[in-house]
Amino acid sequence: MTEARIETAPYLKPLPNVSELNSPFWEGLRSREFRIPRCAECHHYNWLPYPACRSCLSERLVWTPVSGRATVWSFTAVYRGPGAFGLDVPYIICLGQLEEQPRRCNVLANLRGVNPDDVTVGMPIEIGYVDIPSEDITMYEWVPRR
Repeated sequence: MTEARIETAPYLKPLPNVSELNSPFWEGLRSREFRIPRCAECHHYNWLPYPACRSCLSERLVWTPVSGRATVWSFTAVYRGPGAFGLDVPYIICLGQLEEQPRRCNVLANLRGVNPDDVTVGMPIEIGYVDIPSEDITMYEWVPRR
């Protein structure tokens, strides 16, 4: 089951720049869907959002819900964070590789709910949702898959 939490304290970290290009992604998060562009021509998934498919250069991309399941591809533990991030130390920045293929999609986010010493490459993780009511936005993070 995908985790969701609510950030109740004043939110002091950077917020995303929601644009016409990426608004379907942010709308998906609000409705608990992790969406990524998928090419209507070659059917490859493309992360990060870009105006054309990175495999065949088609501009026919469709925002498609994916499972949100992944494995840790790479990570680092942060023990001295800048600004508001300093309140969260230690925290893990994780590059998770989504299960969806054929084009590999590596998504960068913080990994919450696990001790930095317990993280391993290949560890199963999934997208967690973070509602920030004061900013009227939903963000995402990685959480251990249960």
